[in-house]
Amino acid sequence: MYRLSYADWGAAEYLAVLRSVLGGRIAHGVQPQRLAETLARRYAPSRAYPVNFGHVAIGLALSAFARRAPGRKQVVVPSFICPSVPQAVRAQGLEVVWAPVRADLNLDPARLGACIGPDTLAVIAPHMYGCPAAIGEIEAICNAAGVFLVDDAAQLAGVEHEGRLLGTWGDVGILSFAQSKGVVTGINGSGGVLLVNNPQLDTELSAAIAALPLPRGRLRVLTEFVWNYLWEGYTGKSGYYLARLFRKLGLKPQQVSGPARISNIEAGIALAQFERLGQLNAARAATVERYQQALQAIGIDFPQYGPGRCLSRVVVALPPDLDLPRLRAALQREGVQSRLAYTVPQEADPAWNTQLLGLPFRGDMPKTEVEAICSSLQRAIRSQ
Repeated sequence: MYRLSYADWGAAEYLAVLRSVLGGRIAHGVQPQRLAETLARRYAPSRAYPVNFGHVAIGLALSAFARRAPGRKQVVVPSFICPSVPQAVRAQGLEVVWAPVRADLNLDPARLGACIGPDTLAVIAPHMYGCPAAIGEIEAICNAAGVFLVDDAAQLAGVEHEGRLLGTWGDVGILSFAQSKGVVTGINGSGGVLLVNNPQLDTELSAAIAALPLPRGRLRVLTEFVWNYLWEGYTGKSGYYLARLFRKLGLKPQQVSGPARISNIEAGIALAQFERLGQLNAARAATVERYQQALQAIGIDFPQYGPGRCLSRVVVALPPDLDLPRLRAALQREGVQSRLAYTVPQEADPAWNTQLLGLPFRGDMPKTEVEAICSSLQRAIRSQ
């Protein structure tokens, strides 16, 4: 079975977990401060503030923007985006304005200007699945229009574009440590970072971060991530059946806290990931090259490919007339897991007609495995 991968973990990550558990330091400890110092060195002169969700960082930034421009209520968001981003915008009482995306699934700077008006507060510009957006052009457009810019580098970390680390453009940047990102510490509140690039915002945002509480329930959530995601090849569907049993017994899981600081245990995992981030990103870039060669050989579009590019996922573009559920079922029979990409809301882009499918991807995938997956994809398409 060629399985989806949610994190590139090794001995260092599991050792970080063990140290926190044996030391009784799950929520509170020294690791969040160590992580903040590590990120401050990497992303200087930006200030780095770890939190429990990437979208918490977005919400804090938007709140600060709104206090400086209280009459502006619109935030421009690409039509292809993780649903948590528009949710974070609406949670601040702001209005989402959808902007078109290019074939690489990132904001189209050529059409961005038409989405910005007198009521625009900010633009959120993600680098979708690790593919760098035209952030320099986007920053210039925002500066000319006098609107704030969020450089949303949630899906990658430690990657440079045009000589600058992604996340350091605009007024603030965002990182996320959730599953299938560049740095992964778990699921559901496992971590994120607010990068403050505009020094005029730092005093207010640092105070907002300091006021956040410690997170709750992190060991349970981390155990769920390891059992149901990292060890799924061994544990199968046992996590699902255990959850059903607990519900029948009236044992409800503890709710994950809202906005909070990052936990000690997950900050330790993040530090382990950052210590070998260069190695991880190089391995991912090598797998991306193998996929490009194999997909090109069978005529499948890989819209986010670029030479030497490090991605967080491999997502292929398929014709609109394919029966995607049937295709995924055929892949499953071939032993290949797949997943759907984000959807484009009809109101955001009525003309969108491309189907996107995520394939198994990790940094240590050999050429033979990539070619086998692509051959299975080709057979599944031909079977329709």
